[in-house]
Amino acid sequence: MADRFEPVVEALPERWAHQWNRSLEWMGLGMVFIPVGERLWNCYSSAGRFHHDPRHALACVRALDDYPGVIANQDALELALWFHDAAYCAQISARESRATSAEMLRREFQLLAGDLIDIEETCRLITATRHHREPQGRDEALAMDIDLLILACEEWRYDIYAGEIRKEHNHVDEQTFRLQRVEYLRTFMRRKSIYWTRHFRKLHEERAQSNIERELSALLSNPTQ
Repeated sequence: MADRFEPVVEALPERWAHQWNRSLEWMGLGMVFIPVGERLWNCYSSAGRFHHDPRHALACVRALDDYPGVIANQDALELALWFHDAAYCAQISARESRATSAEMLRREFQLLAGDLIDIEETCRLITATRHHREPQGRDEALAMDIDLLILACEEWRYDIYAGEIRKEHNHVDEQTFRLQRVEYLRTFMRRKSIYWTRHFRKLHEERAQSNIERELSALLSNPTQ
């Protein structure tokens, strides 16, 4: 699973297009929706993104491909993973960014695919990736866990990820960033477990906790530097 977190260094647009077209085929959607994938690519490729970029969205969708368990609504969950960070911006709240991402999904599919895709369920799954409450059902839990798989990558990759998050928040000073990041990470450590699903908890819980503890230790040492 580690390769899911490694940077994609070749032909990323082609991989994106291939995965998007594969999703369209799975959902029975036609070529009219190919430009939607192109617009999504542009969103994830916008300036200021270092982690919440096309690599992250692709990693999430591909992780769903590997999931061996039961999924109640595969189409809604897959689309939610494509769109969940479409409107990400470090300078706005998670609530606002997810709401805007959900609205983008609604605009793209309501008119031509509203009878084929459960729009409301997809938007609900996008909102769940705010990680602001416990999941309501298996698919929400799965969406939330997949979004957090980066927490369980190898140490070297996690350190790169932590640096990418700092770059996305370069509009705030170091002390403010550390305080905000510490509080964010502690929300996961206060839970009984980071991952909600048994599958990902078994595979990744221990490493994710170790990575978070390492980052917290670094953030809390020499906090003014």
